[in-house]
Amino acid sequence: MKKLLAIILAGTMLYVMPVMAANSPDASSVAGNAGQSNPAAPVSAVEASAVPAEVAGAAAAEGKTVGEYMNNAVTEIPGLDNVVPVGQGGHVIINGAPSNQVFSVLKPTLADVRAAKTFAAALGGKVLNVVQVQASVQGFETARVNFYLKGVTAGQNIKVFQVINGQLLELEVAEIRADHVVVDMTALGTLAFIEAPNK
Repeated sequence: MKKLLAIILAGTMLYVMPVMAANSPDASSVAGNAGQSNPAAPVSAVEASAVPAEVAGAAAAEGKTVGEYMNNAVTEIPGLDNVVPVGQGGHVIINGAPSNQVFSVLKPTLADVRAAKTFAAALGGKVLNVVQVQASVQGFETARVNFYLKGVTAGQNIKVFQVINGQLLELEVAEIRADHVVVDMTALGTLAFIEAPNK
């Protein structure tokens, strides 16, 4: 009986283990596909020939590469060179309670990128990335969202602004650590991640 139970448990682990997900994407997985405008980015782990047509179609519908789509990330945007990849891996804390919610990271409009660049220049800073954030949850009071930003280090002066009608309103940044910026949001929308000068 014990051997039978052990065999069943081992078989279950083999079946379940491949579908377990990491908390957030790592640096190599957020990079775009080869041949994109960022030649320094490593080749995506997913070969183009191995991508199902539905996935490629969904990525194209969002204006993303397959790597961006599969990793819920944005690694390149129109109107901005040297983009710092931004992704989101779930575990959003909504109204103070842990959830299984993942906030989708999508491409911004060119107008929002231009507004962020103008605003960053006035601050004497630089835009790291601009992304649209969407989710199935609506009407929350607060959402603490852990964004993956490749290459960010603790101590960097990173400010996050929400773009509303061309104006940028500053959000509370709860934490900055290696490769992560944790932001307190009160609504979904477009976010600009800006590195400001240290004071």
